[in-house]
Amino acid sequence: MKRIMSKLPLLATFLAVLLLVPTAASAAAATTFDGSKTQRLDLPDGLVGPESVAFDTHGTGPYVGVSNGLVLKYDGKDGWTTFAYSPSYTKNKCDDFSEVSSVARESSCGRPIGLRFHVRKDNKKLQSGYPDNVRPDGKGGYWVAFNREKYESPRSFERHVLAVRIDADGKKLQEMKGPKNVRPAEVVERDDGKIYLGSIESSYVGIINT
Repeated sequence: MKRIMSKLPLLATFLAVLLLVPTAASAAAATTFDGSKTQRLDLPDGLVGPESVAFDTHGTGPYVGVSNGLVLKYDGKDGWTTFAYSPSYTKNKCDDFSEVSSVARESSCGRPIGLRFHVRKDNKKLQSGYPDNVRPDGKGGYWVAFNREKYESPRSFERHVLAVRIDADGKKLQEMKGPKNVRPAEVVERDDGKIYLGSIESSYVGIINT
């Protein structure tokens, strides 16, 4: 009996140590962050779908392609300005006033997607770049955005995975979670730690400070 009683303090100490040691599950949870707390760069009235987000070689921007065929540049206090447009924009007179929404005219006006800046001999041009939902994270890995789930619950308040960061071997390093009404099409991380979210459906570019 004395031997059993003498072991109780040792057992209690051992259990306390186990509770303090982080488990594999808690370590994995530490790589998850909230993608719903965003700042917004609202697009001009009537425009939606800043699906693709890019920055130029000087770090200015963002530049986004929107549903009516324009590529817009964000100029800080001056807001959004037109930087470029798709060939269909002028051909199909997409700059003319129309009662039809820009979303409905997307098939004729063309939405620029997969934008990136290509520099060669000091000439800068904007061109199609990456797959729609995959962007380099600047650290040797990639951000992969998940726009929708295969079987999606109608309850928008439920949280789900918005995007994951993976390394070059495909190992998951980080998860971004948020409500189901947040549907990123692209995740762009900058050197200052800010993450920009492109979207097919929204009327703004989301910004997350990590």
